[in-house]
Order: sequence, then C-alpha cells, then structure tokens
Amino acid sequence: MTATDAVRRIAPERLRTRLENLPADPLAPNRADAAVLILLRFGTNGVEVLAEERAVRPGDPWSGQVGLPGGRRDPSDRSLSQTAVRELHEEVELHRSALVGPPRLFGVRRARPSGLRVAVFAGLFTGAPEAVRGADLEEVATTFWLPLDVIEQPETRPRPTMFGEMDVETAVFGDHVVWGFTLHVLRDFVHWLQASDPATPSPEEMARPWRSQAL
Repeated sequence: MTATDAVRRIAPERLRTRLENLPADPLAPNRADAAVLILLRFGTNGVEVLAEERAVRPGDPWSGQVGLPGGRRDPSDRSLSQTAVRELHEEVELHRSALVGPPRLFGVRRARPSGLRVAVFAGLFTGAPEAVRGADLEEVATTFWLPLDVIEQPETRPRPTMFGEMDVETAVFGDHVVWGFTLHVLRDFVHWLQASDPATPSPEEMARPWRSQAL
C-alpha cells in the first residue's frame, strides 16, 4: 500500500482518537506570535483539510500562497487557541461551534522568512461544507478542501522565495500549489497520523518551537 493509499484509508475513529490525545491546553499568548488551525473533515477524497488561497497584496510575504486559517495574535486574545478560533471566524465565517470539541495543540513552529512562532492547532469540522466561504476578501481569495493524500505526492516547481525564484517541493491540487510553511506543517501532521504508535508529548514539549525548513 502506498503512502497516498494509507492517508486515504485513515478511519474516522482513528483520526478522532489521535486528536483527542493531543493537549487541549489553550496555550498562553506569550508562547507564540500567531496561530493556525488544521480543520479536518471526511470528504469524497478521504481526510480533507480546509485551505485558503490568500489574496494577492503588495507587501504581504504570503501573498497568493495557499495557507491554513489563522493569523497574528491580537493583544485582546486570552490564549492562542482563541487566536485560531477568532481568525477562523474572521477569514471564513466559521464559529467555534463548527469544531468537535476544543482546538487541539499540535505544536509550535517557527516560520521563515518572518521568524514568527506559529501555534498549530487541529480540530474536526462538524458543519455543512457549503457553510465555508471566504469572508475577508482582502485577505482570502478563495477557500477549498484539500485532500491530505495530495501531501504525499510531491512535485518540484519553481516558486518565488526569500532567495529569489527557486525549484522547491510542492503539493498540487487542481490550480492550487501548496508549499513552504503550510506544506511542511501538513506533512508533519500526516506522518503523525500514519505513525503506528505516536508518542503524545506533554503540553510543554508541544509548545517548544521547532523550525520550518520552508523558504
């Protein structure tokens, strides 16, 4: 069985159990600068994650890239999970009630080239697919459900990076190209799902930044 087949065959109960084993600690605001949410559902292509293609904006280092719902922490956010939920509502008009249980902390990653510490949360989607749409059109050009098995089918394509245009590893779904920070975060998540007996780190370990190799 290929890695792609393994991802496609992940059973709902397995995914729910894995997520429940992640800490529901909301994580103090000073532990990261931003937060994103891996929002998952079971669709026609197996396990799928909600992705968004950012609007093209001058001065935005992630302009036009595919990413996950999320953004920078607001001073009023009491926790980083609140940051993730707030951004989910602002960007795609989904409320906290769209998740099964609280957001679960997958870890903290330091993104390049910004150097931001990004808290990565995960959760199951419980709403209707048609409820998902881009709300902040200045930031989000479109949203779509990305099959996780695409992450295990890498392609090399030229992309603009902090060092100029370079051939980098990507995952392609239709007209959408996933690379950089988002690709590395989702690849780590897929490998964690596939592991036969993944260790569940403590909340302190989960909150320790690990560095993305994304350009």
